[in-house]
Amino acid sequence: MTGFHRYLLRVPKEEIYYISWIIDAYDGVAFVKNEEEPGLLSVFCTADYAAEVDKIISAFESEGINIERLHNDFNFGEV
Repeated sequence: MTGFHRYLLRVPKEEIYYISWIIDAYDGVAFVKNEEEPGLLSVFCTADYAAEVDKIISAFESEGINIERLHNDFNFGEV
């Protein structure tokens, strides 16, 4: 079994589709869930891909997207 990771992010509402689309393009690396509160996203991945997801989030930030990293839960569950 491998650990399941969750990154909780606050992003501009107008960037949600773009962020979701790009992460989905990394087939099998992670998936995005829109949370109830507008602008909140959870990004889920396995422990094997946590470093890659961190790089993807950093790339969004380097593009100028205002991302607030609210929480990284590295023991969210088992896959």
